Amino acid sequence: MKKNETKFEKNKRLEVRLREQEEDRIFNKMLLWVAGAAIVEVIMLLINRFYLHARANEMVNGVYFAIHQALGFFLAGGVILFAVFLGWGIQIRKKAEGRKGGTLQFIVAAAFLCVGVGGFLMRSLGAPVAPMILSAVPGLAVLVIVFFLYQKEFFACVLVGGMGILGLWVFRVAAGTAMYYGYLALTLVVAAAGVVFALLLRKKDGVLSVKGRDVAILQEGAAYLAYYLTAVVVAVLLLAPLALGAAVAYYGIWITAAWLFILAVYFTSKLM
Repeated sequence: MKKNETKFEKNKRLEVRLREQEEDRIFNKMLLWVAGAAIVEVIMLLINRFYLHARANEMVNGVYFAIHQALGFFLAGGVILFAVFLGWGIQIRKKAEGRKGGTLQFIVAAAFLCVGVGGFLMRSLGAPVAPMILSAVPGLAVLVIVFFLYQKEFFACVLVGGMGILGLWVFRVAAGTAMYYGYLALTLVVAAAGVVFALLLRKKDGVLSVKGRDVAILQEGAAYLAYYLTAVVVAVLLLAPLALGAAVAYYGIWITAAWLFILAVYFTSKLM
């Protein structure tokens, strides 16, 4: 009897240790992503300071013009380096035969893409777009934290909600432009695709069959309704300024942020 109890206790301790190691691995991976976002934010801040808000005496020492010339290559260079590091990470992950490995390459790939796109937008649109970009990078860091620490349906809510907030900000900066309408269409398509995917998952209890293997995407009892409501709120608030003007876009940003805060409280309580 004592031997069986001792064996059970050893197995339990081993299970706890393995779970703690897995949690540490996930937490360390999250910290790497957040560190990558912090580096991107520093680069964007430097571009904002020494290019968009350069002082008169700084514009004659060559730094301003060097940055101006370099930003012209940021988009192409960022996309190319993104593809290179993404392919490298995929190869590492395939060789590892699992989800481990390649994380650093994926982080560097995402960083190059963000720097490339951010630098291109700052050069093309100037100072009005800087606050949006400087806020978007921390927003991506928050999205990463939600992905690793919270339920996946809350991650979907934050993703669509964040895209909605950014879309309302874009309306205030570039209403009526092709960039705004393109981003509006992208956000609505992502929100609608999420609804379709959620309906599919709900029918299959959150499990999808991938290459003959069942993969659990959402846990049992997932809060699908929260995502449906988020998609509706974002769609309504994004379309409302087209008819009612920029003031609605301003208040829409705060309404969306308040809605995401309510969801954060709700999903945090579910973790306890």
